[in-house]
Amino acid sequence: MEIIVIGDDTCDDSHRIFLYHYRRKVKNREGVILNVKTILLIIFIVVLVIIGGLRLVSIFSEKISFYAYGRENGFRLSEIGIVWKTIKKLEILDPLSLYESIPTLNRVIAMVLSEKRREGGTAAGGQVLISKLNRLRTKVALEGDENSRIQSTAALESGQRLSVIFPGRGVYASVVLNNGRRIEIELPKKILKVGSSTKSEILPPNQWKGKTVTVYMWRKGDACYAFDTTVDDSGSFEGKPCIMLNHTSKLDRIQKRQAVRCDCKIDASLFFIKSTEIDYGKVDLDEDGIACSLADISESGALICIVGKEKGNKRIKIQFYLSNILIMMFGIVHSVEYSKEKNESRLHFECTYIDDDMRNTLLNYIYSKLALGDPVEELKVAAKKKEEAVDANILGEIASATELAEKTDAVRQSGLLDPQV
Repeated sequence: MEIIVIGDDTCDDSHRIFLYHYRRKVKNREGVILNVKTILLIIFIVVLVIIGGLRLVSIFSEKISFYAYGRENGFRLSEIGIVWKTIKKLEILDPLSLYESIPTLNRVIAMVLSEKRREGGTAAGGQVLISKLNRLRTKVALEGDENSRIQSTAALESGQRLSVIFPGRGVYASVVLNNGRRIEIELPKKILKVGSSTKSEILPPNQWKGKTVTVYMWRKGDACYAFDTTVDDSGSFEGKPCIMLNHTSKLDRIQKRQAVRCDCKIDASLFFIKSTEIDYGKVDLDEDGIACSLADISESGALICIVGKEKGNKRIKIQFYLSNILIMMFGIVHSVEYSKEKNESRLHFECTYIDDDMRNTLLNYIYSKLALGDPVEELKVAAKKKEEAVDANILGEIASATELAEKTDAVRQSGLLDPQV
C-alpha cells in the first residue's frame, strides 16, 4: 500500500527519500512496458509492410518485368502502358512473349494500328510507337540467326563456296571438296577480263603451300564469315587438284542483313537522281519514270528487275503503291546482274531514306505476307533468301564492317573478286 505524505511534519527525511525512489521505480517500470509495446507494434507494422510488399511484387512481378524489358528496348513508360493495355485486350496469356515472339508482335501492331485508325488516323505519337514496335520485330527476327552460327571450320560442308585471298595476288574462287582432318578445297582460280573475253588464272599448288590466307564465305541460312588459316599441303580429291587448309575456331561472323525481307512481285517506277539536293516529299508521275518490278523487298532495300542493261553506283528513287498507299524509297544501286538471254538487269538497291509512315506501311506489308505461312519458319527463310550466292558485291559489303575494313579495303577496290563466287 502506498503511503501518501501530506506534509513534511508527518515523516522524516528517510521516508521522503524512500518514497521518492519508489515512485521513480514505478514510473521506470511503466516506461519499460510502454517501450516494449511500442517496439512490438513497430515490428508488427514492419512485418505487415514486408508481407504486403512481397504480395504486391508477386502480383505485379509480370508487369514490372514487362515494363523493365520495355525500357531496355527504348520504349517510354507511356508507350509501354499502351502496349500493356493492348496485350490485355488481346488476352495474350504471356505478355513477356512480346519481346521474343513474332506472332505476338504481329497481333499487337495490328491492334495498335486498328485503334489508331478508329481514332481518325495515325497521329505522330502513334507512328513513333509503331516504328518502335517494328524495330523490335526486326530485332527479334534477326536475333534468331544466332542459333545457326558455327564456332569452327570443322562445321563447313562440302560444296561451300569460298573467296580466298592470296597475299599480294588478289582474290580467288574455290569450293570445299571434303572436310576432315583438314579442309580440302578445289585449287582456287581467278577470273581475269581480257578485252571482251575472260580467262582463268590458276596458281600451281606449290605456290599455295605454307601461305597464310584469308577466307571469306557466305554460309547458307546463316551469315558471312571470315577467317585466317594456313595452307598445309596440296594434293587431289576425286581426281581434282586441291589444297588443304588447317582448321581454326577463330571466325569473324558478320550479319550482312539488318532487315527482314520477303519475296514479292510489285510493279514500280524507277527514277534516276541527278540533282545534288533531293526533295524527299516530291511525288513524280509514274509515266516519267522507268517501269520496273520488285522481286524482293525490305525496309533497307530491294531487288529490282528492269529491261535492258544498267550500271551500278547510281542514285535512284523507286515509287510504288501498297494497298493504294504511296511508297517512295531513295538510295543507291550497289551492283547489277545482267542476263543477256533475257536482256534484263537485276539491280541490288540499298535504301538510304524512307519516310517513317511509309516504312511502317512497308513493314506491315512484309510481315503480313510472311504471316501467310508459318510465322516463325517463314520469317527465317525470308530473312536469308537471296543471300545464298556470294556475288561480286559481297566483299564490298563485308568491307563495310568496321572490324574487317582494314583487311578487305584493298581487295574491294581492286575489283578482283570472282563474280561467280
